[in-house]
Amino acid sequence: MSERMEFWLYLYFPQLQLDKLLLLQNTTTALSGQNKSNNNLNLTAPLAIVGADHQLLQFNSAARQAGLTLGMGLASAASLCHQLQLLPHQAEQEQQQLQQLAQLLYQYCGDIALQADSGLVLKLSPMLALYGGALQFWQQIQQVLQQAGYQYHFATAQQPLVARLLAMQGWDQFLLQKDKIQQQLKALPLHQAQLPEKLLEQLQRLGLTQLDDLLKIPQAELVRRFGVEMLQYLQQLTGAKPGLLQFIQPVEQFEQQLELLYEMERSDQLLGPLKHLFGLLQLYLQQRDQLAYQLELSLLQRQDQQQQLQLHSAQGEYQSKDWLKISELQLERLKLNNAVIQLKLSLRRAGPRYAQYKTLFAGNLGAGKEQLYSALQLLSLLQARLGKEQVKSPCLHNDLLPEQASSYASALEPQAVIAGALAAVRPAFLVEPPLALDAEQQQQLQLHYGPERLSSGWWQQQSQHRDYYVAQNAQGQWLWLFRDLQQPEQLYLQGYFS
Repeated sequence: MSERMEFWLYLYFPQLQLDKLLLLQNTTTALSGQNKSNNNLNLTAPLAIVGADHQLLQFNSAARQAGLTLGMGLASAASLCHQLQLLPHQAEQEQQQLQQLAQLLYQYCGDIALQADSGLVLKLSPMLALYGGALQFWQQIQQVLQQAGYQYHFATAQQPLVARLLAMQGWDQFLLQKDKIQQQLKALPLHQAQLPEKLLEQLQRLGLTQLDDLLKIPQAELVRRFGVEMLQYLQQLTGAKPGLLQFIQPVEQFEQQLELLYEMERSDQLLGPLKHLFGLLQLYLQQRDQLAYQLELSLLQRQDQQQQLQLHSAQGEYQSKDWLKISELQLERLKLNNAVIQLKLSLRRAGPRYAQYKTLFAGNLGAGKEQLYSALQLLSLLQARLGKEQVKSPCLHNDLLPEQASSYASALEPQAVIAGALAAVRPAFLVEPPLALDAEQQQQLQLHYGPERLSSGWWQQQSQHRDYYVAQNAQGQWLWLFRDLQQPEQLYLQGYFS
């Protein structure tokens, strides 16, 4: 390909709204076990998306089997299929889906523009040298499109308009040969050339049926006869005047909204839609080589009510399955105030992703066994299940008395540095409060170690002086005992050795 030769790739998505409904239906049913017959919408029955002009824009396979066709009027469709379900076309939603797709593709192509007819146009020329050829580049693009799960058609050409016409015809060829592309363009029916309606009627009256018939007529004659509209069209078709394209810019912050298929009254029903949102988050984080540490999930309900959940990961996660597990545990504790109609997921804290190293002996755990959680992953799951304030870590204090030498603090809270070496002879289990032993219990003891004097609190006028011993009782248990020097006749049980 010549360095001066410019090529464009056009991606056309003929049923974005319907594809999204199908994706959400599949994930919702798979994760929540929701019975399709209980939904307000049955996607296995005939279903169509209707435009503002009451014509069918999209429909599923069941509607196609019933004999419906694109562009059919609503009255004709209803007469053919009495069970037909109808949904209004949501152009704004499809533009949001296109924006999401463009952001996913941005890591592979720096020049991407959104089109009003459910399409994306990508500038190929600068990327082919980067990827070492057209095939390698196209494989990367196909991988992203496959993950997105939308149906699409595609075509390449030297002009964006030509690529658009061929893609919308369903050509589905990734070629950089100018002669083959031109040959396909000439065979394009004139009614698929996206000419202004008035011009198309005039050309059809002249007996022109294919775009080749139009291109054979000298441009000067076409312009003289049909005016400025024809001139602008031909300039874009031949590349004499490129069309105006508004290229996207990468988003700075992840925030996605998702309207649900139906009102969800149980928290477990939200897992399917959440899987879709976490999938978008995973791709966002992978593009930037980041980990997410905190997410905010908003559950929007009727009458502008909402509930919010703060999702945390102490280790930082990027994979969809890990965030789905954290959210599942937290949703189990949530009681919904009202039915949820929309979800909103926002990334609140992220950081760079570092290499995660495994221990020397970490290997295959065997068939049917899952990899063990890391300490931070386990902590995140416990916090999601029990609540962040319920998960604590033991910590040490600068005090010699056992009941004051340790306490519990919030997980991962920095601990004070303890000066000096810790004593080795200490029990695993403390008795709180210390248990006073009677005379019979004291007679059965056999002392093995002690006394060890511990004095504390004298600087706060709360001085305590104790002599500690290690002993064994008649049952063979090893005990940690002490005498308070203010009551030397009484012996107390402080703890048990494991």
